[in-house]
Amino acid sequence: MKDMGTKGNLPRVLLVSGIFFPDVGGPATHVRKIAEHFAALGWTTTVVAFGEPHPTSESYRVIRVSRRLPKPISWLLYAWTIVREVFQHDVIYAFDLTTAGFPSAIMSQLTGKPFLLRIGGDPIWERVVEHGKRFLPMRAYYEQSLFRTDKPFLYEVIRYVVQSATRVVTYSEFLRSIYVTFYDVPAERIAIIRNPFPVRSTSSAEKDTVTFVFAGRFVSYKNLERVVRIFGRLSQEHSEARLLLVGEGPEEAALKGLAAPYGDRISMRPSLAQQELFAAMRGASVALAPALTEFNPNFILESLALGKPALISRDNGLSVELPGEFQFNPLDDDSLHDAMKRMLSSALYAEAVASVASLPLSGTWEEVVRFHEALVVASVRTST
Repeated sequence: MKDMGTKGNLPRVLLVSGIFFPDVGGPATHVRKIAEHFAALGWTTTVVAFGEPHPTSESYRVIRVSRRLPKPISWLLYAWTIVREVFQHDVIYAFDLTTAGFPSAIMSQLTGKPFLLRIGGDPIWERVVEHGKRFLPMRAYYEQSLFRTDKPFLYEVIRYVVQSATRVVTYSEFLRSIYVTFYDVPAERIAIIRNPFPVRSTSSAEKDTVTFVFAGRFVSYKNLERVVRIFGRLSQEHSEARLLLVGEGPEEAALKGLAAPYGDRISMRPSLAQQELFAAMRGASVALAPALTEFNPNFILESLALGKPALISRDNGLSVELPGEFQFNPLDDDSLHDAMKRMLSSALYAEAVASVASLPLSGTWEEVVRFHEALVVASVRTST
């Protein structure tokens, strides 16, 4: 580490992610913001991600490994790119637990270079419930030790990765508790950097309808079949109720079949560009996050910043604690029904809007990237 950097003693940072701009999603956005900040500091910054060639004007390098190749070849090329680039950098920062995390952990062990790891979700629970093998929240899944039955090898790989990290970064106490309790990561090694909120803005209320809106992937653990079923009960009593589902995924055909009897009361739209989605959210009344376990959906953060109430599954990792009446048991039809029904009362809805206006929606991208900067600086100092 004595020859750290090519610009004085500035660190050279390798950011490794499965997705990157122009891909959408939390990791893609975080890596781009962090890379921009590091480059602005004069740090040598390189991003390795899957993707196709894309015209860019960034002040940092982006190496994309094609997804069009057969998967084994693509993964091997991706891992080899990480191996090659590690020798040209001082710090490795991975943004997923497996594809990026595993080769990064190995190279950190071999070279002694600091390895930072940001955790945004859980690949074991997500894969199992998405494929229909289990249907329960993430905490219950771990408390029942089902990971040892379903994915014992993957669990050991992830355990190796998280225990190899110099520092682990996540955005919620919920995820930190999982990795402390079930992966034996010391709590002091896990830093919490909460996701930023968009700037607050206002939007007008619906006049004759009350629209619940969901945006995300149409997969089983998002619990959307339950949402449609409960909405069907509500719409029999409330003709003003509407449901908008925005997204795509393997559950799309099934959801269309369930929604068909309700005509235009339930509408479905494919994934929208950010500004189009914001327009849809402004025209709705309530945002829905009904998954068995919700981590920290940007869609909900954005809805709250627009002044819209949000309903979310309990035991979530949201950056702000929502009132109890905004949360429900994702496995209980009556719990979801009651939460949605409250939003159909004009008086209770007005109270919900006022409650959202009083929430402490703090945190900016500038603060977030400076936290990441401090972690890199600290890791470099510790390793020298």
